Amino acid sequence: MTSKPQYGGLDWLKFAAALLVIANHTSPLSTYNGTADFLLSGILTRIAVPIFFMTAGFFFFRKLTGDPLRDNKVLSGYLRKVGALYGAAILLYIPLNLYTGYFSDGFTVGSLLKDLVFNGTFYHLWYLPALMIGITLTAFLYRKTPTWMLPVSITLYVIGLLGDSYYGFIKGVPWLSASYGAMFHLFDYTRNGLFFAPVYLALGAAAAKGQGRGTSPVLHASLFAVSLGAMFAEGLLLRSAGIPRHDSMYVFALPAAYCLFRWALSWKGTSNKRYREWRTWLYILHPLAIVLVRGAAKAVHWEAWLVRNSLLHFAAVCIVSIAMSAGSVYLWKTVFRGRDRRLTGRSPASRSQIS
Repeated sequence: MTSKPQYGGLDWLKFAAALLVIANHTSPLSTYNGTADFLLSGILTRIAVPIFFMTAGFFFFRKLTGDPLRDNKVLSGYLRKVGALYGAAILLYIPLNLYTGYFSDGFTVGSLLKDLVFNGTFYHLWYLPALMIGITLTAFLYRKTPTWMLPVSITLYVIGLLGDSYYGFIKGVPWLSASYGAMFHLFDYTRNGLFFAPVYLALGAAAAKGQGRGTSPVLHASLFAVSLGAMFAEGLLLRSAGIPRHDSMYVFALPAAYCLFRWALSWKGTSNKRYREWRTWLYILHPLAIVLVRGAAKAVHWEAWLVRNSLLHFAAVCIVSIAMSAGSVYLWKTVFRGRDRRLTGRSPASRSQIS
């Protein structure tokens, strides 16, 4: 009997990626050295969300069989799950939106729609609508023209690059500047479900369908190291030249994230559902943890340690985020699933996880 594949390496990789997202939002080394902090929070952390997308694509496309009816059900079920999580996250952050003046500073129906579809209603929530748009687009391409899914996705990524880290190259071209200006009326960044997510979802699909299978883990690790070094150089050169409009998208992020992902597939370890659920809640809850750490530090007059010391601030936010995530998973299992078991007589599948 064939044993069930284990993806413990991906569980650990996604957990580490969630911590990198926290690093991106807390700048752990800013107290000590600006360049070192940029290498960490401005470049290294930019492989975290690609890992999330790639993993989502890997597990999603493994479920597709080529049967249109069944595949449509898989897609609609996935969109419902992510949509429900997005809706819950929007409600969760309404108090912070009120506190930051989201509903008063230029708030319109148009700005709300733009945020719901592209930007997210809080700064980290853009990932969820991007996942829904990207998975719908790549699933359509996979069904209609599977050989063109990756080339089309790469083309979209190149368009996104010119609106992000490579924006300076098109600023002097009137028709291109006007075109991107029009796009930026629809969304704030090209780091979204149209231009950013599809290529990483497509790379995850390629890994799921066995493309590149059998390649040595040592080769993947080596290529990751080389690609990451090139990504550091790319980010530093672009920054020194004043090219980026934003710094979310890099050319060498593609091979770096892909090689790291393929390397992680070879890591030994049993797949752990707890870490998958914690990783989801780490991403969702860490901005709340930032607010709580800052508030608690102010209340006990520890700002010098827990706010102005960037590394301790990062560590504190990670600890609080992990504690909140563990509490959320426990609450889900003991309260909501217990209620569902009483109502239905069975335990439902988790809806709190993004693969």
